[in-house]
Amino acid sequence: MTISRRRLLGATAAAIVAASCGPAASRPNDVFVPLYADPLRDQWPDEFRQLPDETQAMYRYAVANRDALRYMPCFCGCVAVGHASNFDCYVREVLPDGRVRLDTMSFG
Repeated sequence: MTISRRRLLGATAAAIVAASCGPAASRPNDVFVPLYADPLRDQWPDEFRQLPDETQAMYRYAVANRDALRYMPCFCGCVAVGHASNFDCYVREVLPDGRVRLDTMSFG
């Protein structure tokens, strides 16, 4: 059985949305605990490395696929904390040097 590219992308997007809608949909302390990563150098904060492999993979996917995720809305109510797209569920800020400030919403 072959899977079409469109179906594969749809399934991936659904998995990301489902994972980002975890129990920690609002983490008020995130504003005070900035966690920065440098994905180009594979440098991630210790808190990130303590996450399950699947969660780490979703953050890495979000960082690598910003152009696709910025068009995918999230439906778990995170718009109330300023998220405009599914990308925002994982990345709070992108710095000019390529580093990112992670949004800890999906840290659980």
